[in-house]
Formats: sequence, C-alpha cells, structure tokens
Amino acid sequence: MSSESIGSGAGKVFDPGTGEGNVRISEDVIEQIATQALGRVIGVQPADPEDGKNPAGGVRITVREGVVPSILVDAHITTKYGLRIPDISWYVQESIKRTLEQNTGYSVSAVNVFVQGVYLD
Repeated sequence: MSSESIGSGAGKVFDPGTGEGNVRISEDVIEQIATQALGRVIGVQPADPEDGKNPAGGVRITVREGVVPSILVDAHITTKYGLRIPDISWYVQESIKRTLEQNTGYSVSAVNVFVQGVYLD
C-alpha cells in the first residue's frame, strides 16, 4: 500500500515511516476483526476463558507498540465433536493471523489457541 490516496476522496494515508503522522488502531477494533476471523472457521465456536475473564467472542488481544505494532492473540474455542483438534487449531491460527495482518498492517507475533471443549451438532 502506498502513501498516495486510495479511491476517490480518500485523502492521504499516513505512513509511520515518513514522519507525517501515525495511525493506531483501537484494541477493540482489532478484537472485532479477530472475532470475525474466528467465526469464519467451520467447526469452531468461541468459548469463555477458564480464568473467568470474558473476552469478546472468545478472543483476547494484546498490542505491543513499536514502529510496526505487533499483536498477541489468545483465542478460546470449543470444537465440533469428531474434528481433528490440531487441524482446527491451525485453521484458527491461520485465519486470525492472515485477517489481522491484511486488515491492520500490524504484525501478529502469536495466536494462542485454547481448546476448552467439544460440542455436538
């Protein structure tokens, strides 16, 4: 993506590397994007974490500031009975990582998946 205008009337996109300004994305917005990515994985439902702290949609986000901020994601899920849990966990990791990097431009340092149960369809 360049620092030129995108689409008609979009104006200038600020690039952190040019000294023209910084764009920071709210953790709530990043959490919503990650939750949407989690919801696109077939055979997965969000779960409440075992520590009792209820993240929105089974996802908890930590953003580490830097020139290019990095994101750490904890995804709490239940899987459909009969599916191979390591494969489902990998799909969750890839879906969240790819979606966040594409939509935010931030790097994703880790997507931790906590499988907390299975459900019957």
